[in-house]
Amino acid sequence: MSRYIARPTTILTLLATLFLIPIAASAQSNNTESPYSRFGLGRLDKQTSHALRGMGGLTSAIRDNMIINPANPASYTAVDSMTFLFDFGLSMGMNMLTESGKRDARMVGNFDYATALIPLGKHFAASAGLVPYSTVGYRYGTRVPVPGVKDHYSAYAYKGQGNLQEVYLGFAWKVLPYWSLGVNASYLFGNLQHERRITYDIKESQNPTFLDHLRIRSVGVRIGSQGIIPISADGHQITIGFTYEPKLPMWSRQLRLQTETITGQGAQILHADTISSKSLFARPHVASAGIAYQIENKLIAGADVKYSRWSEALSDTEKSGYQGVDQWQVALGMSWVPNDRSSQYGQRIAYRAGLQGENAYLRIPNSLGGYNSYYQIGANLGLGLPLVDKRSHVDVTLGYSYLRPSSRTGLAEHYLTLGVALRFNEAWFKPIKLD
Repeated sequence: MSRYIARPTTILTLLATLFLIPIAASAQSNNTESPYSRFGLGRLDKQTSHALRGMGGLTSAIRDNMIINPANPASYTAVDSMTFLFDFGLSMGMNMLTESGKRDARMVGNFDYATALIPLGKHFAASAGLVPYSTVGYRYGTRVPVPGVKDHYSAYAYKGQGNLQEVYLGFAWKVLPYWSLGVNASYLFGNLQHERRITYDIKESQNPTFLDHLRIRSVGVRIGSQGIIPISADGHQITIGFTYEPKLPMWSRQLRLQTETITGQGAQILHADTISSKSLFARPHVASAGIAYQIENKLIAGADVKYSRWSEALSDTEKSGYQGVDQWQVALGMSWVPNDRSSQYGQRIAYRAGLQGENAYLRIPNSLGGYNSYYQIGANLGLGLPLVDKRSHVDVTLGYSYLRPSSRTGLAEHYLTLGVALRFNEAWFKPIKLD
């Protein structure tokens, strides 16, 4: 007689998932040092695993039985019915800022994500995890003469920090042998803080500090579909994928605080105001489509396009100065494994490469009374390194991105990032023979 029981290593892995997600949720992000993150919701993060980032961030049509792809929940049914997947990643790198011939390099790093995927039978699967949404991180300043006071200056210091993260739970159903549907329900949460401090080099001067603390909560829905077109009996196929996210409100609570410090004395609160709103920000309408050509266990090559209607999601533009802009994102990428059954280790490695580009989701004010925007392009190289069990992998991704402002006098940014992820692949149930 045989029974199927959960393996102890699988149970430990599941417990590790439940343990790591709250730790990641409480961790402070430090994956950007961009002054552009002062506006809107900060810098939008990539909600993809390092395995997919190595392919330029392809998501819509990616359907792999060893990769968790929450960007399209229909992909969950690709997993084998007796396999449990767990993936968590971190990254570190350097951010270089350049403006008018000046440069400033800063180190960044962060715990990125933690996701898990569980089969629920032959035609159903579920996934849960924590993924990033946006990040605020900057510090810069300037020094200007005090009007009407000779040989005295005031120093302006700007600082921001915080992040928004998203916990999701998703389900997928293989409706037909070559067609799957999926849906993710998510809860977004986090805090963003901005500080502006003015300090005068005058004795007993009044030095104001303006603090803006924003707390955001929201629910979200993502619907995904994937269809497979078989080409040959030996695993050649074309996958087409689509996703859609409806516009939904974000609940925000904003604390605006002004304090004043007199040189040599303590600080006092001059003004404090708390504003709660459901119209300050919103999740935009988002739609994506992708196509991929795949040879089973050997090759994935594809292209993605994604559209986000941010022009309708940011409503506080008059007071904050910035303007929401509809965003387009495109990606091209591939992954190639020479021979996944070879005895030579180098033949079993997944070699990845990809390109991506996008426009900014907002325009920010400039000193001439107009607005500046920016564009971002990037390239990625990645490796999927199999572990001893030949099922689990370590994903290593090296990425470079260039943020180009629309004005030649604007601030440009260069990012060089190294990402590392551990991707467990465990047998969810193992047959045990009982006498």
